[in-house]
Amino acid sequence: MPTPIAITVTASLNINNEPVFTYDPSGPVVITQKSRIDYTLVDNTGKNLGFAGAAFTTPFDSIVDSVEVTPNLLSLFDTDKVVGETGFHLVFTIPGSTLLMCSPDPQIINKI
Repeated sequence: MPTPIAITVTASLNINNEPVFTYDPSGPVVITQKSRIDYTLVDNTGKNLGFAGAAFTTPFDSIVDSVEVTPNLLSLFDTDKVVGETGFHLVFTIPGSTLLMCSPDPQIINKI
């Protein structure tokens, strides 16, 4: 069974109506065993955002093995079989719009 790691992603808007994301806990996620990384969305934008998925900069590096997504929870599964780092963006839906929104680049680091 994967070890759960819980991260809260809070989305808000600044004075210029630009999205701002905070992560709790902050910083890269370091994996040392088979894990499930759960990102829970707290939407303070008033725009009713939802998770659409995760977009990887290096999707073939085998760091993250699979993704499950619901509007308020995005889970990344990492078997920790490969040493290395990967970057990705959380992708969000915006109801009433065909546009998608991306977060800044969280990071996962595998250490065996």
